[in-house]
Amino acid sequence: MFNKLTLAIPALALAIGFGAPAFAASPAPCADDVAQVQAAWDAMYPMAMQTNGNQGIADALRMAKQKCQEGDTVAAQQYLNVVRSHLDMPQHPAPHN
Repeated sequence: MFNKLTLAIPALALAIGFGAPAFAASPAPCADDVAQVQAAWDAMYPMAMQTNGNQGIADALRMAKQKCQEGDTVAAQQYLNVVRSHLDMPQHPAPHN
């Protein structure tokens, strides 16, 4: 019994160790939404063109990306709704979580 236990513990540690990077590398749940809104933004404003009055909207998109990376999906969707409104896209329904 002792021999089986000494073999099982390292095997379990290896299984957890190999599974952890895959779990850590999974994208945030809002990453697809950010990519979709970013694509619509790029289509409307090619080459990151900034016109008067759009800086606040561009900041909202930047904040949405940041909140999504931080794992704050609710805040990310709220910022994305600001950008969606500007782009005449349908908004994400509340609640966001």
